Amino acid sequence: MSLLIESTIFLLVVLAALLTISVLIGVYVYRDARRRGMNAVLWTLIAVAAPALVGFIIYLLVRGNYADLECPQCGAAVTEQYVVCPQCGTKLRPACPNCAFPVEPDWKVCPKCAAPLDGGEAQTNPPLRRRDKTLGKILIAIIVIPVLLILFSIVGFVVFQAGAPGSVSFQELTFEEYDQQQPSEVVRGAVRRWLAGLEGRGDRAYALRYDLPGEYDYENKSYFLVYVPAGGGQSNMSIGSGSSLFGSTLSLDLEWTGNSGSLFSVRYTGEKTPKLDITLGGKGIRCVTETVNYNPTTFLVYPDYSQTPREDVEFLPERITVVKLERTGKGSSTNAGAVGVTDEDTLYKLMAAIDGGERQDWESPIYQSMSGLDISGGFEVIVEYKVREEYVMHEDMARLRVFEQDGVCWLIDKRIRHGDNFRRMDEDFYGLLEGLFQ
Repeated sequence: MSLLIESTIFLLVVLAALLTISVLIGVYVYRDARRRGMNAVLWTLIAVAAPALVGFIIYLLVRGNYADLECPQCGAAVTEQYVVCPQCGTKLRPACPNCAFPVEPDWKVCPKCAAPLDGGEAQTNPPLRRRDKTLGKILIAIIVIPVLLILFSIVGFVVFQAGAPGSVSFQELTFEEYDQQQPSEVVRGAVRRWLAGLEGRGDRAYALRYDLPGEYDYENKSYFLVYVPAGGGQSNMSIGSGSSLFGSTLSLDLEWTGNSGSLFSVRYTGEKTPKLDITLGGKGIRCVTETVNYNPTTFLVYPDYSQTPREDVEFLPERITVVKLERTGKGSSTNAGAVGVTDEDTLYKLMAAIDGGERQDWESPIYQSMSGLDISGGFEVIVEYKVREEYVMHEDMARLRVFEQDGVCWLIDKRIRHGDNFRRMDEDFYGLLEGLFQ
């Protein structure tokens, strides 16, 4: 569910809650004010229209001056001035025998006609104050509904933080295919030792996991090499990802084949590291996952060549094409020639220099002067980790831009998709590129 849809649903829930509270208060105030002989319509408008329950609070304070009484005999609404109930005639309070003015039992003289009172009036049955059960329910609703909204907001935030389901790349390989496609002999040896040490139960799955924090992408990557002793050689399987309050999940649904001769190579791209959920023959099985510090899959992970000695490099780009650009005017350039590099030593030298360029954070002046930046001239460096001649641009290709500004060599590293992708290059780097054309 998109953020826009979630926000719209939450807004509708809030509006519905506010409307519910307003209706409850309005109905209560109208009925209560009418019983007390107050202006019901006016007080209802005040209670509902005033913000932050101010009108309702004012009404609760004022209504105390208007008694809410009922006849103890029939329950009809009465006031303090009533001597008898107008419905059943029950004697509610004493009255002057001369003028019928309501009096108190301990008065000696009627304050209206000055007639003496001897206290001999008939037995009275004073009115009762109504028990207001509805007010308590209204107050509970006013408290509970906002609390529920807060909890709803927290749950929504947690779900949002859990992140959207990630993307998955997947392939099944026989052991022989894995050895052929795995470029690192060190990794091949480590995987062989791992397989040799497994119990190999038919109701288990085993996995190696390598987590790669997102440097060149917004999202992180997790690489899984999965071994299911009874699930190799699949002809009908499914793989997917999901997200919930409890985190991300990577689901692998396999048929029971009894084949133990293959591995599953999986690359997961997402905000959170997923938990493996494997089903074999319609039944969920336990997956024993081991976290390792190397990429066990056949998916390439691009190293930082500036931090990797030449002898430890397991693979290099297949080709780097350097295009020389000649400035034809402010903001415009023309192609002045191109050189394709495939020599491994030169490839390493170029990649080590590129990765060694000083990353500029957002405080760097280069970002402040972007509006007036002229990047015409210089070079375009096209890095092809894999050569795919049929594509002008593909996922294993990066186009980097090199230019000079105020005597400083800059490189825009478009592999980095965060936005802060400027590198300040060593002063010899420009000369290294120039030397390729000599």
